[in-house]
Amino acid sequence: MGEVLGKFRGQGRDGQKKRSVSQMFTQLEEITYFNRSEIKKWYKLFLKDCPDGHLKEERFVAFYTASFQSGDLERKECLAKQIFRTFDRDGSGTVDFREFMCGMSALLRGTTPERLKWAFNMYDLDGNGEISMQELLHVLKLMYELRSPDATLEELELAETDLREVADKIFKELDEDGDGNLQCREFVDGLTRMPYLFRMADGRPIMQ
Repeated sequence: MGEVLGKFRGQGRDGQKKRSVSQMFTQLEEITYFNRSEIKKWYKLFLKDCPDGHLKEERFVAFYTASFQSGDLERKECLAKQIFRTFDRDGSGTVDFREFMCGMSALLRGTTPERLKWAFNMYDLDGNGEISMQELLHVLKLMYELRSPDATLEELELAETDLREVADKIFKELDEDGDGNLQCREFVDGLTRMPYLFRMADGRPIMQ
């Protein structure tokens, strides 16, 4: 009898889990740019890598750094951790499937403002809701160095000079109140109005 009851309880838990997953899929259809079929495919891939349903920072960092065959490991890890934190919106130290899909939706299919908000969160290293000149320059340098793993020290120094000019230009154009920090509204509205500056956000020292 106990064995039979155990099976019923197990089936009940399975049914409850399926309903919960189905509800999550429905919610993600409403808040992301993915359809149900795409969400299901992402879910299978996510569970394959994260059977417990949570992506941990160390696993994400390991995957990200392994994706680049060259470049300084410490710099790759630093940028990977910051990217991970933009997914980990609740600061739990892990990313669940909902957080993952919301982040991927903004990155892959989001509107320009949505992608800019995601970028803002990546630049906001201390998470205080503002971007300082140092934070902007720090991430610009990281991204540029990852793009140029074979660059010599002299080339990196020259690039840093260019990137500092880029950061100065972005602040000059976007820091409306002149307080030395960029608010999310200033960042998003400014880069939407001046799309050529958006290229500065990927670490390319291109001046126009």
